Amino acid sequence: MKILLAGGGTLGSVSPLIAIWQSLKNKQALDATLFVGTKNGPEQFFLKNYDLSFVSLPLVKFRRYFSLQNILDIFKFFLSLIQSFFILKKFKPDVILSAGGFTAVPLIWISIFFKVKVVFYQLDLKPGLANKLCQKRANLIFTAFKETVKKFPLSKTNWAGSVIRQECQSTKNEKESSNIPSIMLLGGSSGAKFFNNLVIKSLRELTQKYFIIHITGKDKKPKLELNNYVSYELLTTDLFEKIAQADLIISRAGLATLMELSHLEKAVILIPLPNSAQTANAQYFCDKNAAYCLQQKDLTADDLIQKINKIFADKDLLNNLRKNIKNIFPAQGEEKIAQAIIELCK
Repeated sequence: MKILLAGGGTLGSVSPLIAIWQSLKNKQALDATLFVGTKNGPEQFFLKNYDLSFVSLPLVKFRRYFSLQNILDIFKFFLSLIQSFFILKKFKPDVILSAGGFTAVPLIWISIFFKVKVVFYQLDLKPGLANKLCQKRANLIFTAFKETVKKFPLSKTNWAGSVIRQECQSTKNEKESSNIPSIMLLGGSSGAKFFNNLVIKSLRELTQKYFIIHITGKDKKPKLELNNYVSYELLTTDLFEKIAQADLIISRAGLATLMELSHLEKAVILIPLPNSAQTANAQYFCDKNAAYCLQQKDLTADDLIQKINKIFADKDLLNNLRKNIKNIFPAQGEEKIAQAIIELCK
């Protein structure tokens, strides 16, 4: 079997693709794998750990509002369609696997000219535009949330639950004893200006009581030297070990990250990106008392510090957050999707 993985721009769509690909490799020998992503996204750095062939397409965004950039992106999209044709002609995949993101759209649209199956995985509670544009071409659709199944054609849509990379599954969720609680701050693979600035404004006070691990995003690392503070642009090989050691995670609400935090049973404060699919994701977790949610609008460093202190002062709240987040998703969705792909391609 030859499989083409399509995604990128952020790691939100990349991590689930790797999880499903790992499961496929365990079940059946793959003749070849090609990852098609973006030229300047974080995925190229991330994928070095997996020794995958990689090619890029121009990054195109389908904005639902007026912007002159939309005109330029029309031409970029037609260029992507042409490049997709030659990628598929040369690689000849048996199946295209996507987890959302506009990189996949031209590949899936052009796949109509080739004998190739299409499978995609819908992460967010609210379906993204890219997956909506591709649903007619899809042979199989899988969702992370049960509630999302009804948003797609029921004849080919299934609830898979979470998909988790092997590195996360093999991580022992055991915290070493420490005299000081630790907090890990995840601003996303591409960084988040508001998020990082909020963290930096909070550090002087937070580092008096907590050890802070700050993931800033590519090229966003601050030049700071403080006791009880360490920052990284991105973590790859030891990300889950550091997450497992943290007492509290403060994060955006991208679903790939939320699935991993759910698997590792972490107490979480969510600050979703406004006007995005993250808002619905965060609300879903918070409605089930599986996370503590803060809204970015008017959020200050003092507000964040108060919420952190409140959570650590209430051991029952901390423990309930850990217990409830574990029960959000059924496990081993990557196994279900991988087996379905094998059956589809027979």
